[in-house]
Amino acid sequence: MNDVLTPFVALSPLDGRYFKETAPLTNYFSEFALNKFRIEAEIKFLVFFIRHVLNKEMNVGDEKKLHQIFSQFDLAEAQKLKQIESKIKHDVKAVEYYIRQKLRESKLSYEQYVHFGLTSEDTNSLAQALMLQTACRQVLFPQLTTLINEIAKMAEKYKALPMLARTHGQPAIPTTVGKELIIFAIRLHKEFKNLQSIPIEAKMGGAVGNFTSLHTAFPKLNWLALSDQFITSLGLQPNHWTTQILPADSYTKLFQSFELINTILISFDQDMWRYISDEYFLQRVEQNEVGSSTMPQKVNPIHFENSEGNLGLANAMFQYFATKLPISRLQRDLSDSTVKRNFGSAFGYCLLGYTSCQRGLSRVQPNTEKLQTELLAHWEITTEGIQTLLRLSGDTTAYEKLKTLSRGKKIDQESLRKFIHSLEVDDQVKKKLTQLTPLTYLGLAQQLVEVGIKEIHEN
Repeated sequence: MNDVLTPFVALSPLDGRYFKETAPLTNYFSEFALNKFRIEAEIKFLVFFIRHVLNKEMNVGDEKKLHQIFSQFDLAEAQKLKQIESKIKHDVKAVEYYIRQKLRESKLSYEQYVHFGLTSEDTNSLAQALMLQTACRQVLFPQLTTLINEIAKMAEKYKALPMLARTHGQPAIPTTVGKELIIFAIRLHKEFKNLQSIPIEAKMGGAVGNFTSLHTAFPKLNWLALSDQFITSLGLQPNHWTTQILPADSYTKLFQSFELINTILISFDQDMWRYISDEYFLQRVEQNEVGSSTMPQKVNPIHFENSEGNLGLANAMFQYFATKLPISRLQRDLSDSTVKRNFGSAFGYCLLGYTSCQRGLSRVQPNTEKLQTELLAHWEITTEGIQTLLRLSGDTTAYEKLKTLSRGKKIDQESLRKFIHSLEVDDQVKKKLTQLTPLTYLGLAQQLVEVGIKEIHEN
């Protein structure tokens, strides 16, 4: 049964139940992708080496053939590579032997310079950095952009729709739906900008980071400058101060930024769950779907729940990466290697979380009738404004008067009006007090949304 991988026999739900959603990441984090990026790094270094170290011209035809080694790398070629690895029991050396074999087949005379002066961790450093960079730019960043824009779009649409705000879970004062949504959009937008600015480091300093073999072969060359030139040509940031392995500090910053974004979204998922539970938001009913095996009436907020769970899994992995990978015994130990092979799982859970949250958003809308009914059932939520205006008029006991009237009580409109009319203040003040209603006591809620939307669009 397990000879053929299908969603029903996959060990991980990322490759089984959720494969349709996570499939885009297989181009960047699968075993196939890792080896393709390794081959790309090796070939591009070989071209660089010939031109900038040997100072030899390479004709266009030869360069094209070299690039085809990684651009045309497919599953059939990957199987050939795997056969080499199965014999020699070393994955990166297998990449070198595979490239040398392809050179012989193409009758290219560069075989002796493949993997010249490099160590396995130079190849891995370049490949893994390219994996992270391209996966973020091609899959994760676009998905985050879409999600942030969807939250912002909903915030703008409902910027003036009043809603009861709760602090400590209790009725507080009015707010608007849009203002509560824009908070999350802005938080996500700010950290997303930070995430996009984090450079991914790579190294090519050899066995313990001293460029020893390269310097021995070509002692007159400036290897620090050459490595800078090569690594930056890949869109990566060089790090010369390494052991055999690249310090994982830039990776850690990336993971921690994703973790913060995910944490913000978990908070958003939980708030949306509560708003749906309180009937502040209604879910669109899909006629063919079932919400419970026994309760026919159920329409569950499963997409926000799914998002929350998967983002939690992603964060658990990011936290482990961030504490494990910056530590390496002396100049090298291998305990990081198997951990790095799980980068795709963490980002798979991220992608699931983002798409699930977006799917949940597409199915909800504010319950305007419920929102208004709830607000008008709690006139005590205007007492903050009333005591503030009374204090402005000179009443030093305003807070205490409103506390006696309202603390722990539910006040209706009529009771509040009687209280206002009983106050010994002039008619102009009373007029201002009676104009405060649960539907209008909103402060700058709408303006905050408008300013937030502008900030997102401009940055």
